[in-house]
Amino acid sequence: MNFNCETQKLGFCETVFESTAEQSLDADITLPDYCPEIQRILKCSVEANIISVQNTSGRVTAEASAVVRLLYVGENGKPAGYEQSYPLQKFIESNRVTTDSAVSVNINTDYVNCRAVNSRRLDIRAMLTFVFKVQNKREENILCSADGSGIQLMQENYSFSAMRGVCEKSFSLNEVIEMGEKTHPVSQIINVSTCAQASEVKIINNKALVKGDCTVKIYYISENSSTIESIEHALPISQIIELDGTNENSICSLRLSMTSCEAIAKADTSGDMCLIDLNARISAFMAAFEEIPLSLITDAYSTEYEVKNTFKNIELLEYNDKFNSNFTNKVVFESIGVSVDCVLAVWCSDIKYSFSAKDDKCFINGTYQATVVYRDSEGKIGIIQKPVDFDYSSKLGKKSERILCYGSAAISSCFCAVTGDSRLELKTEIFISAVVLSSCTKKYVSAIEINEEGFKCDKSCALTVYFSDKGETLWDIARRYNTTVEAIMAENNISENVIDESRMMIIPGV
Repeated sequence: MNFNCETQKLGFCETVFESTAEQSLDADITLPDYCPEIQRILKCSVEANIISVQNTSGRVTAEASAVVRLLYVGENGKPAGYEQSYPLQKFIESNRVTTDSAVSVNINTDYVNCRAVNSRRLDIRAMLTFVFKVQNKREENILCSADGSGIQLMQENYSFSAMRGVCEKSFSLNEVIEMGEKTHPVSQIINVSTCAQASEVKIINNKALVKGDCTVKIYYISENSSTIESIEHALPISQIIELDGTNENSICSLRLSMTSCEAIAKADTSGDMCLIDLNARISAFMAAFEEIPLSLITDAYSTEYEVKNTFKNIELLEYNDKFNSNFTNKVVFESIGVSVDCVLAVWCSDIKYSFSAKDDKCFINGTYQATVVYRDSEGKIGIIQKPVDFDYSSKLGKKSERILCYGSAAISSCFCAVTGDSRLELKTEIFISAVVLSSCTKKYVSAIEINEEGFKCDKSCALTVYFSDKGETLWDIARRYNTTVEAIMAENNISENVIDESRMMIIPGV
């Protein structure tokens, strides 16, 4: 018996482990003497930052810092702030984690309760959740061809997006910036908003060259005027990331996420707090694909032996589209209950989103938290915190009902204006980047087993007259009469596999 099989190696990105771990934070804070006493608390937040992620075989350890940031009105009626950091550590263990795994760790703040015990003391209770996700590149051999022993194959051809490489790398950006002559010295930083965007991604010989900017906007209370001011600065990104298995033809998806950003006010040569030391940490998740031809065997039989087919399902992934878009999400806050004189500060955070598809469009839906600090018509400082929904759609290269999307959505900037009595208009710029793969499940023959003892005796006639029905396939007819599709085509001068109308046919024996 002469029977040979050929396989094709395909690469997949596989999530091998996902886990969450809760971490409570109990803080008893006493304000130092240089801080004014608390008249009214405006906002208390806990911002968790990833400091480092250590990936050893079977174990992932995350070092983090939780920053408790307080914004309040002091006894003088002016805004004041204070912050304090607490170290955190969590780890997970799994035999699916290897040193080559792409590991991402995020921290979500579930809730924060803040109570003023007295004018200088705070009792804070918060709950944080560590989110661990481990992804590996998985390779699988797919049966793509077979010959010999009278084997007959039904095959379907596809274009498949094979995974060539996946990795997650963290890197730091550091810079000391001067605030400029028109700004006042810093008394207390109350918020740091960040957005990392890549402007260029180039693949060369198993390496990815990434260039872009990390925009940082800092709101602070000025030392002289005790008002809220802001400064914005862009940190340049230029990184080389190892991505084995990739080349110039690879389709690359990049997701940049800020895991931490620390801004510390420092004194300049004159002694004024007019320098800010920026330390940002960015996590880069990269996945690279390559379009390759794929032939799946959907059925098989032999004209000589009995055959047993083993079937499996495969998720077929095909490149659909890639886009990088900025869009503006507008929302109006009406009847807020106060007459706003001016907006002192605005920032948006905690963005959450999901991707979906219908027909020829990709839909991105999500929500984020908007914070607006204002002064009312009576000169009092207040704050508005509201969840904001957003939705966006992008036209795809081809129709698809199910997609696999490697993408991200990040808030690049926001602006809030007073548009009437008790009415505010918020505009948020959101940057969306995605590589979209169309996904479908196909059943294919994963193994063909020839029964050497099940030799088929030739009991067929040299020629058989057969009356076919419209819609029948030559494959089904050939299988039934133990012959080949090519023989039926040649005998009846047919070029299509599907019978377009009822007819008489001659079925030759083999």
